[in-house]
Amino acid sequence: MPKMACMDCGAVVYEADSLREMLVKMMPHYLEAHRDVVSGTCLQPRSTWMARFTAAYQAVNDEHKTSP
Repeated sequence: MPKMACMDCGAVVYEADSLREMLVKMMPHYLEAHRDVVSGTCLQPRSTWMARFTAAYQAVNDEHKTSP
């Protein structure tokens, strides 16, 4: 199962079989530690964050598929 650390602080690591499942697992951490990202009050739009999140998940998922 792919493992992914929080992109913004690395403080938590979760495992999930899908992008959606990873997003659901990460959301409580983001609401607590990175509310500005979730609320859209930070400098980058939520869509930019979601694109980064999707790319990061795809990278760990691809790595997981090729690992022995």
